[in-house]
Amino acid sequence: MTAPELTLTGVGRLVLGVVLVAAAAGKLRARDRAAAGVAAVGVPPGAARPLAVALALVEAALGLLVLLGVALRPAAVGAAALGLLFATALLLARARGKRRVPCGCFGGARERPIWLLAGRALGLAALGAGVAAGDRLPEPSAQALLAAAVVVLALAVAALAALVLALYRQVGVLTLRLAPQGALEIDEEGPAVGADAPPLAGLERRGSALVLFSSPTCRLCHALLPAARALAGEGLAVRVADEDAEPETFRRWNVPGTPFAVHVVDGRVAAKGLVNTLEQLESVVATGYARVGRAA
Repeated sequence: MTAPELTLTGVGRLVLGVVLVAAAAGKLRARDRAAAGVAAVGVPPGAARPLAVALALVEAALGLLVLLGVALRPAAVGAAALGLLFATALLLARARGKRRVPCGCFGGARERPIWLLAGRALGLAALGAGVAAGDRLPEPSAQALLAAAVVVLALAVAALAALVLALYRQVGVLTLRLAPQGALEIDEEGPAVGADAPPLAGLERRGSALVLFSSPTCRLCHALLPAARALAGEGLAVRVADEDAEPETFRRWNVPGTPFAVHVVDGRVAAKGLVNTLEQLESVVATGYARVGRAA
């Protein structure tokens, strides 16, 4: 049993162990969310929850072995293989048409773009491979470390600049977060939860989609459109239905008034409700994911 040394390999070992243990803890703490993430990549619903727990236990075991230095290389190789497994499952889901899946790795509930999750999994695989190589890799010189630090600092500055610019984009929707978060969901209003979504042109029957019902005379609807565009910009499929242009759609979907939102997952209604704010829109999506996870 050895403690990580303050070298490049030692730091990589420490990071790998902490990431694995934290990911395992998040999955075990939020098993429903983890199961939803596993089911989203094609695992049968009945097997999603046991598999999510099994993955968490494997991650925890590998992370502890890496941190303690017990069977370090086999554990690091196992972590690299686990990262490749995750990346492969995500890329296969993308090939089947999914663009975003819920990420339960650290207990989160929001969907993330598949390319981001696959890149993160490949990063885990690369880190595991680097730790497994250990002292077989030459330690970088001081000049190389300085150059790497300058590059990292430049990237950090660029990322900070991008975040500052993104704040301007969010100014228009920040005030929408001040009202109560939960959407008003009434059983008799809108399509039944768990039922097949009624016909709607442009609605994908695979993956996750948010349908927002709007009216030209509704001021709240106009205020919510930037929020809907922000969600669409994050990769969530958003379909806006206009009452004047599509009155038959409003009748089929039993829309009680506007603004009204419905979260559809794989062609079935997962959540719905009257909404006034971005937080309420997000709560409809989060409620849908939670229900899908519990059903899995």
